[in-house]
Amino acid sequence: MSYINMKSRRSFDFFAPYDEEGERCVTTVFPIAIKREVVDNKLVHDCNPTLAEVNSATAVTVQVEITVQPGTMLILTNRGAGAATVKGVACDGKKVTTLMWDGNGYIKLGESAISE
Repeated sequence: MSYINMKSRRSFDFFAPYDEEGERCVTTVFPIAIKREVVDNKLVHDCNPTLAEVNSATAVTVQVEITVQPGTMLILTNRGAGAATVKGVACDGKKVTTLMWDGNGYIKLGESAISE
């Protein structure tokens, strides 16, 4: 594949190795899910997707510092019995909730039971 920078008039050629083995070939899984800890009911959402876990017997509100662009996922595993609220979205106890940041708030995309 070729790319031409119209400002500098330089062209760049991108090519893959001919095989999937050897020192020039690196396999990268994308996207890479990163685990972030919820500490004192605070969470930093700074990567896509972010995996986080809460475990509380009572309802908690998780404060989130968001440094990502819209369309970024947050997957919250709630191992406790109480609901966890993330920016106004309830994440039920004993469930895994998938959220997406849309730039204004989180949208709940889905929820599933934790398989033990």
